[in-house]
Amino acid sequence: MMAANMTTNNTAANATGASDLTADLSKKIPMFRGFSAAEWERLMGIAEISEVAPGELILTQGERSQKLWVLLEGTCEVFHHLAEGKPGETTTLATLEPYANFGEMSFFHPAPHCASVRAKTAVKLLSIERSRYEALCNLEASAACKLALNAVASLAERLRRMDEWVDELMHRGQATQRIPEWNRLRATLFDGWKL
Repeated sequence: MMAANMTTNNTAANATGASDLTADLSKKIPMFRGFSAAEWERLMGIAEISEVAPGELILTQGERSQKLWVLLEGTCEVFHHLAEGKPGETTTLATLEPYANFGEMSFFHPAPHCASVRAKTAVKLLSIERSRYEALCNLEASAACKLALNAVASLAERLRRMDEWVDELMHRGQATQRIPEWNRLRATLFDGWKL
């Protein structure tokens, strides 16, 4: 498996501009919901398209980068290295299909990635660098705002599914087996919140 910095360099070497993507495609991708043709064109002016081979890492847990990714073709796996598990032991969190997005947490909040993303098949990706997004804020504020709102909607939906999953586990009685994990999750989610 390639190291993330090598993948990033390799991905950058295979990157091309996204200006040839049609505005019709924006209607299929939730991250670009509500974009006008002009906003889509401006956004594609800052985006890059890259292709990644099966097995290559796109994001690595614990490393930092500020890129927003949209999967255009292929399948990716999101996985997490267990802090208390055996070395190399991972948990698969999700399988991403075309038009799914990832990287938005680190894109909007500069922090290490909380999971890794690996290409399961050959994939085609659209990416936007944070610095280019900041330039978009000055050039086309409405497009930048829509992108941010769509990212919030994506994160809210993931949080909603997580809440449902936690509730389901609690009602199945499995929660008592994992009290230390629940306490860590609560501390992580609500650290500093005044509820």
